[in-house]
Amino acid sequence: MKQQSGFNWYYVFIGLLFVGMIYISGRYFKGSTSSSVGIASSKEYKINAEKASIVKSVLVVPGQQVKMGDLLMELSSTALDIEIEKLQDRLEVMRGEQQVKAKNVESKIAYIVADEGIVDEELEAEISQTQSEIELNRKLTKAFVKDSVSDDSKSPLQVKINSLREQQRKHQSAVDIKISDLQKDHALDQTQLINQIRLSERELALLLEEKKKLSKYAMNDGVIGNVYIKTGEQVNAFTPLLSVTPLRPAAVVAYLVGPKTSQFDVGSKVTVKAYGLQSANEVGGKVIGYGSVTELPEILQKSTAIKAFGREVFIEIEGNNELANGQKVLVK
Repeated sequence: MKQQSGFNWYYVFIGLLFVGMIYISGRYFKGSTSSSVGIASSKEYKINAEKASIVKSVLVVPGQQVKMGDLLMELSSTALDIEIEKLQDRLEVMRGEQQVKAKNVESKIAYIVADEGIVDEELEAEISQTQSEIELNRKLTKAFVKDSVSDDSKSPLQVKINSLREQQRKHQSAVDIKISDLQKDHALDQTQLINQIRLSERELALLLEEKKKLSKYAMNDGVIGNVYIKTGEQVNAFTPLLSVTPLRPAAVVAYLVGPKTSQFDVGSKVTVKAYGLQSANEVGGKVIGYGSVTELPEILQKSTAIKAFGREVFIEIEGNNELANGQKVLVK
């Protein structure tokens, strides 16, 4: 009987312990059903090399505090500089070719117009001379033959004038066609050149963007952790260069217990403020996911005898906040 009684008391104790844990966890989180507590945190991030390069200068040391936008180090890439120089030279040549071809077409058109002008003047002079001959013949006819009526429209001289006028028209038409063909060829040539120039400009912009990335800047206020390289060292792509710990947290891990485990939807907006400080400024945040049920961190435990548990909620917060890393916060 005693053995049976001892066995029962063991399970009674386990049951009471479990109920006590639930009670303490529920009591700890008792209050508003639309809020929870958590810890503000920030993770150290590393700055890596995007491509093979040489360390030109290192401007920071471990433990140094930096501000967002501070230049941390500079890299250089001879291969990249050569590519940029080649593209710049090619662009200069193509732009020069564009101008030269435009001037050549203008010169050719001017020559064609001038040449047409000479031919037109010659034809016009011949027409004027022929008209003078017609007028002279008309006067002579009137002088020797009284009351005569001459039909000049069918005379050889008038036929000659008509022929000269037709030559003049055809010549002008040929000139117009020649100029039009020149302009079309030039437009096609210019379009091809413009496309090549634009393509090279885009390539150059990408290369210049790569070169810009060789200068490493602080993404936010923080403290330099480790510097993994030194000046003059050659590094490969994706090689870690240094690490930085942000001064201000960028995330919050909140903990939900009991009926509050579904109060925050992923993607929903929340506000975060320092716990227990009425005058603390609020900062905006967004729920980005849920974690597992785990034991609460020591700073959130109300009783050291029985540990409380809760489900993790991961929240991304704005960087311009006044919170400290590891600080207890209230999430609503």
